[in-house]
Amino acid sequence: PQVESVMVTGSGTSLNVSWTVVTGTAIGYVVRYSTDRGTETDPLSDAMKRSGITATSTILTGLQSGTTYYIWVAAEILGAGVQGPYSFIKLKAPSQVRGV
Repeated sequence: PQVESVMVTGSGTSLNVSWTVVTGTAIGYVVRYSTDRGTETDPLSDAMKRSGITATSTILTGLQSGTTYYIWVAAEILGAGVQGPYSFIKLKAPSQVRGV
């Protein structure tokens, strides 16, 4: 499965991250986020990780207002784990996000 159209809404210390799946069937999704860049297709190994997400959105909390975040989203398939490529979005300070 391939994840596309990652969108972010919210402000302050929490963000709602949502996405669409254009191909395949996923059993869940993985969202990774970091204040360090990594690459567009591969997050840094120390990026925060939220897994086991079954909907096409999740809320990230505990973020630091005024900080730039990089977010990656990928689908998981049964027996194979995370299936790339990761979809990527760079955010300016969460305090500035207004429905990207």
